[in-house]
Amino acid sequence: MTTTLRQLAQICGAEILAGDPDLPIDAAANIDDAGPHQLTFIGNARHLDKLKATSAGAVIVPRGAAAGAAPAATALLAVADPEIAFIQCLRRLYPARPHSGTRSPKADIDPGATLGAGSCVEAFASIGPGATLGKDCHIHAGCRIGAGVTLGDRCVLHPNVVLYDGVTLGDEVVVHAGSVIGADGYGYKLRDGEHVKFPQVGTVEIGDQVEIGANTCIDRGALGATRIGAGTKIDNQVHVAHNVQIGRGALLLGQVGIGGSSVIGDYAILASQCGIADHVTIGERALVLAQSGVTKDVCARSQVMGFPAADRKAALRELAALGRLAADQRAIEELVRLLPQLRCASAGPDPVDDDSGTPGA
Repeated sequence: MTTTLRQLAQICGAEILAGDPDLPIDAAANIDDAGPHQLTFIGNARHLDKLKATSAGAVIVPRGAAAGAAPAATALLAVADPEIAFIQCLRRLYPARPHSGTRSPKADIDPGATLGAGSCVEAFASIGPGATLGKDCHIHAGCRIGAGVTLGDRCVLHPNVVLYDGVTLGDEVVVHAGSVIGADGYGYKLRDGEHVKFPQVGTVEIGDQVEIGANTCIDRGALGATRIGAGTKIDNQVHVAHNVQIGRGALLLGQVGIGGSSVIGDYAILASQCGIADHVTIGERALVLAQSGVTKDVCARSQVMGFPAADRKAALRELAALGRLAADQRAIEELVRLLPQLRCASAGPDPVDDDSGTPGA
């Protein structure tokens, strides 16, 4: 959507340092690629030198930037928090596509389901008996909403999402394509050479404003509920096992796997490809670094890495010590290789006989 510099400044509360307030802005880009009618931003004053080479029509900059720091054709908008201001402007430049609020005749909606006002159901979606959708929900093509599922207001299910029976979503939950919520947890008991399945009769409860990435799986509880706290953001291809309890505002990055009955505290961060064993507690605001394997509890606000995961600083010291040990090992191997030559050099020349026949000294 095309707008003007003046309108963008009003949206994000910016001061126009330089440039034409009526300059049309129709898109956004990064600072290296932005053109004459595009908006970009610099998040930190340390990077203001990039202004010299930009071709952007407008740049959002931190307060305190000099008005003449950019080319004459580039406008500057000064704010306290350039990243948040840029996000606010992006919402104006790229507004969400409104849905029709209609229900496709090609959708299969059980007569016993209840749909809130303004909810849209696209073709080939299926909604089971007793399901309840709040107001202004958007169910994209190919979704399956099982029996007794409850969605809050303004939820969005992207194509081919599956919600098994009994799952509950709060308000403004977004689930991206291909994700499955409420599948059976992985529970078996070995008896007489046979893996006997423990019936998975629990459910999944997801709080308000949770966003779940594509192809993520969240298993139902074996008996109780698997819970995801309000404001938590889950990346693509994440697996959350049965009975896991995740607090508010947590971040789970791509390919994280969480074992059954583990607890993830509020605002904890699990970086890409880390694995959490079952029955482990990750404390509030803890950070688990990428590809870590967590086998025991992690204290609140701590940082761990490696396998088995350990305190980040201690683990880095151990890695540095291993590096020094490897260097020492190479030095020892070189000394061993040179040892025959050193022995010959220290022994001196072979003794010779004198004229009297007495061996030399």
